[in-house]
Amino acid sequence: MSFGVQRSILSSRLGNLTPRERWISTLAGLGLTLGALPRGGLLRRLALSAAGVTLMTRGLGGYCAVKAALAGQATLGEGFHEQWQRVRARLGIGAGGIDSMKTLYIEALQELVSSATQLHQLLADLERGIEHPDLLRELRGYATQIRSRREDLERLLTGAGVSPRRHSDQAMQALVEETRKMCQVARPAVRDAALVDSLQRLIHYQIAAYGSVAAYAKALGRDEEAARLAEYSDRDKSIDAGLTELAKGLLNPRAAADRGARAPAEARAH
Repeated sequence: MSFGVQRSILSSRLGNLTPRERWISTLAGLGLTLGALPRGGLLRRLALSAAGVTLMTRGLGGYCAVKAALAGQATLGEGFHEQWQRVRARLGIGAGGIDSMKTLYIEALQELVSSATQLHQLLADLERGIEHPDLLRELRGYATQIRSRREDLERLLTGAGVSPRRHSDQAMQALVEETRKMCQVARPAVRDAALVDSLQRLIHYQIAAYGSVAAYAKALGRDEEAARLAEYSDRDKSIDAGLTELAKGLLNPRAAADRGARAPAEARAH
């Protein structure tokens, strides 16, 4: 499955609003939009209509980029930008904006910056809950790699005269949220094993993403950049293999030996 297809599937499942928040946003947006039609001056009607459409987009989609930004998944500026892009998409504005392989490549690189930013923050947050020293050492080393990688991607985009932070990776947001949820529901004795499972899903997504972007760079004749991006994919494969060995040899047996483990149906809440 291609990176683009995986991203679309994950993004379609993304949601960070409760059912109550969705209903409130949808109804409030509808009320503002309808109320803007018969009253006030042009600017007032436009402002109310824009606010109404934004709230309806938030409610119907079940996801609010600004809320995600306030939760630390992106900067506030990125959150507002992403929410506005969602409104534009709902209105059919800006459709077909990716009109060339170069544009596809640039936007994919921007999402990789967003992905690296989110992953680095997640790894920093997870350190406080890791019990096994070998896993903690693996994650600290990986966090160092991710920070250096993000800086490299930012330099690459800045050198091309492009903002590194134009697009937020929504699929990574979904995977990060799932990993954070796992930290909350897993018992201490099985948490490390559960975290490896969740982290490997993140890493597999990274492997696919870097592989696809490396192919874009190759098609554009940017062989040096293609080699660098392919190397990042290979490094992630190495990290993934190391986590697999750690899980098989230490973490999974330890979790299986936990006599207080819950039934399978209770082990993973959603």
